[in-house]
Amino acid sequence: MRPTVSRWARLLPAAFLLTLTACASTQEIYVSQPDLSLKPETTGVATAGAVSVDITPPPGMPMGGYSVMANKGQGFRTRIKARVVYLNDGHGQSLAVVQTDLTAASLLLQHEVAQRVAAETGLTPGDIAITASHSHSAPVNFFDNDFYNKHTSSGQWLEPEFLEFTADRISQGILQAYRERRAAKIATGKKDIYGYNRNRSLDSYVLNDTVSGIDLDNPQDKFKAVNPSLYMVRVDVKDDRGQYLPLAAFSSFSVHATALTVPVEVYNADLFAYAQKDLEWKIRAKYDTPWPVVHALSTGTQGDMAPALEERGDNWVGHFDVDWQAARKLGQGIGGEAIELFETLGTQLTSDISLATAARELNIRDHNKAENVEICHDAAVGNTVAAGAYERRTPWLTLVPFFHGGNVMARRWWFFTDGCQGNKRHLGFSFLQPILEPKDSFPDTVMFQLLRINDMVVMPLPFETTTEAGRRMTARVQAEFAAAGQPLKYAWVASNSNGYFGYTTTPEEYRRQNYEGGHTLYGQYSTPYLTAQLGVLAKDFLAQGEIEELQKEWRYTLKVNDFLADATDSEGQRAVLQQPQAELAEEANEEDYVALRWLDVAPANIKFHLPLVTVEHRVDGKWQPLMVNGEPINDDGYDIEVRYLDDEDQGMAEYETRWYNPVAGGEYRFVIAPRDGQSELNSTAFTWSDGDKAGVALVQ
Repeated sequence: MRPTVSRWARLLPAAFLLTLTACASTQEIYVSQPDLSLKPETTGVATAGAVSVDITPPPGMPMGGYSVMANKGQGFRTRIKARVVYLNDGHGQSLAVVQTDLTAASLLLQHEVAQRVAAETGLTPGDIAITASHSHSAPVNFFDNDFYNKHTSSGQWLEPEFLEFTADRISQGILQAYRERRAAKIATGKKDIYGYNRNRSLDSYVLNDTVSGIDLDNPQDKFKAVNPSLYMVRVDVKDDRGQYLPLAAFSSFSVHATALTVPVEVYNADLFAYAQKDLEWKIRAKYDTPWPVVHALSTGTQGDMAPALEERGDNWVGHFDVDWQAARKLGQGIGGEAIELFETLGTQLTSDISLATAARELNIRDHNKAENVEICHDAAVGNTVAAGAYERRTPWLTLVPFFHGGNVMARRWWFFTDGCQGNKRHLGFSFLQPILEPKDSFPDTVMFQLLRINDMVVMPLPFETTTEAGRRMTARVQAEFAAAGQPLKYAWVASNSNGYFGYTTTPEEYRRQNYEGGHTLYGQYSTPYLTAQLGVLAKDFLAQGEIEELQKEWRYTLKVNDFLADATDSEGQRAVLQQPQAELAEEANEEDYVALRWLDVAPANIKFHLPLVTVEHRVDGKWQPLMVNGEPINDDGYDIEVRYLDDEDQGMAEYETRWYNPVAGGEYRFVIAPRDGQSELNSTAFTWSDGDKAGVALVQ
């Protein structure tokens, strides 16, 4: 359903300018730093482990990416996962990369996880990278600063319960991957793929001194001005028979996870879900692995990379239809390319694994100079942030020239343009913004990090890095390695990792003051500064070996809020409230579905991170889990949605599950897994028919 004008009107007071800080309680969070002298054992044998853990929260968490326009999650369709890949080279070095389906990572979360796993694994904080695929329909409000806890979603402030839940789940995932490690082989590779992303800020991109051959009047050139690189580390491990079989892939592709738009009401991993799961299912089925295959696909330099879907233009009106089928088609296309790359790497696997890490935590306000580059001491938000990015504009505000990205009135031209913030117009005026948004509320600590895996170096950064900005960073790091006689074959930036700082554009792109430039908090020299810091880190690492430089202490003072319901005793009994019924699509972007409503335990007890809903079909008189074209029809697949509807008496609540795109030709039933002492619940059997007589018939 398309959002109504009245709904957008209600959002305007919050979206119009940076809002005054509301009253909120404050919590001091101290994370003890682990013992850096702990090291993994040296065995002489390279090992690896990988696991996928579910971090889907209960209903109620604000979803990030669309700021005040976003909903709070009422349920889920495609789960929110954290995928862990643990590697140990057998020579005393290990690392763990964690891909999450979150909007961005959090330095506070990274610290919590590092502290919890160090004693058993020997992993240091610099050995752990938590990356994000940047879904705009994922829970947030777990950041290490008040600014993004306030402005990333329609909720405000840190939710400590979600932080604890996520840190615990990811920590347990790393520990499980470590405990289940086996002798391993890996291969690194890259494949350039086109037709899956496009440049959404082309008029900024063409301003780069290093860019040529792009014509703004050619509609196809936005598909050329992209980062097309799909990077991958393939991991195979030895089974109990001594045979090496696929275990995991750690991958990156540069695209915004915005195939699904603002009105979405359920948590989801957007187009990345399909690319991840397709490889996991198909590779496991092909090789008959005794373990689940893990595809940890994260995003790269996606700051100006939109999904290559039908372009909706720069006017917000009518551009918020939700098209799951389009997201699926695009995601499965990327997944197919990933599978092809994975298979190609099978001939390049080696047990000769060399790992190294380097990490340097810096408060970039206190250390705002690197080599000959200086960034602003204080962060500032530009006018263009208020109106949003191309194709995802904030209603009404986009009509105001001062807020519309790229408009000549949205940037300064003559006065005060030489400073570190350049021609950025401060949202709320430069004298008023610090009153509304204290400078200490912005993020300020960056973990600069390098992860070397054989001939590949990954550079996790807490910024949405534009394509050209990423090229400059990787070129500098590659140059340092080449000068030291250790040339790299692959190097790439993992955006939104270990924290979140908004964007970083090149100085040339910044001058245009599109949304991306307005959201580059520390000014026009941010990318040269980050490039210099990464270059210095690489140079120091190559000269000294391992670098692990952390802040003196990990202490946070954050405003907190409560979005999740308190635990309660569910005294009623679960029961079916409405047997399966059909809902037929009315618009081209909609899907047919079969819905079941039932009464169940309260939201705090429903445990969305555990399996809940499965569709079964009757085969030779026996009920079996349904599979369709390799996809399990359960809530870990693509087509089962679970929604919380309302609270009921006796600590119970009403829920609905939907099976989208049902298939004809069978007898089916919904199965609801046990919860909180309540036994399994089954629906009445039903059949589904296509065509003119489409619908559900209950089996008596």
